[in-house]
Amino acid sequence: MEVENLIYPPNKPLERVLLQSEEPVLYDYLSIVDVNDKGEFILGCSNVSGGYWESSLFFYNNDTAALSNEYSSYFRGTASISDAILIPNTTKILLAEDTLSLKLVDTTNSPSLLKCEDFLFTNALVQQLAAWHTNKKIVGCADTQVTIWNASNGLELLAEFKNIHTDVIKSVSVNKTDNNLFATASMDKQACVWDDRMKQPAAVLYQNHFCGLTSVAWNPRCSQQIVIGSKAGELYNIDVRQPKEFLTYHHCFDSPIHRLKFNELGNLAMCGDRTEVMIFNCEENFNLLHKANKHSSYVRGIAWLENVLYSCGFDKHIIKHVF
Repeated sequence: MEVENLIYPPNKPLERVLLQSEEPVLYDYLSIVDVNDKGEFILGCSNVSGGYWESSLFFYNNDTAALSNEYSSYFRGTASISDAILIPNTTKILLAEDTLSLKLVDTTNSPSLLKCEDFLFTNALVQQLAAWHTNKKIVGCADTQVTIWNASNGLELLAEFKNIHTDVIKSVSVNKTDNNLFATASMDKQACVWDDRMKQPAAVLYQNHFCGLTSVAWNPRCSQQIVIGSKAGELYNIDVRQPKEFLTYHHCFDSPIHRLKFNELGNLAMCGDRTEVMIFNCEENFNLLHKANKHSSYVRGIAWLENVLYSCGFDKHIIKHVF
């Protein structure tokens, strides 16, 4: 008797075999851009709509190469990227993946394909990374935990702080004039300022009574000023000497603020779950210096090179903002 639709061999899987990319791919979902003092760029993107949630991280020698995607080297990841930074005054990149892994990559160890030099596993998804400029210390936030690493010789765990916040910590920012101070913003509606030398390292800087806090930035020009962004699209200007009260306030839009970043002149760049990019002077009030709506989807990454801002988003574009 003839059997129709016979599968040979009997245990052969019916699923289509999906192979990971062998070459770096510039995916539509650009989420990370960073630049160092030498003008070197990294651009991170992830494939979040395909069979594999893989990622590409590109390294560029200058902004011209970054804008035209003429990369000098690249790193291919087997998971999507949650954040990545160029570690100041080094040739290293630290990137966090959605598989709860933290990878240290050296840009000098290969002319093309960058390789992982060291890695650690974290307890939760790293939301954001930040680095001090002088001592190769990096701080990251994951779930309700804050972790500090040393990247001088591989990745060394220095400290872990758990359960200070009661909900997911969305953002972390360092004080560039003090290698022990940093700030966090959490969905528990609180922002905290930290000193990792203290037995009780965190103190509440500001508490919002209406919604969670999604981003924080410490002004490098004025070490007393911290700006906090909320899920409702609001900015709060806080003086660390007068905690729990904001000095000034600005409503940007009716969507969560995703990233805040100061340049060395004290100008603040902001992006959120919108297509706009805004730049403010925050010396007194939030004075709008520049507003652009050049992206066609959410803006995810912002980075300063002196007084020029670069942004990337889910539209596969990196845009240069001169104002």
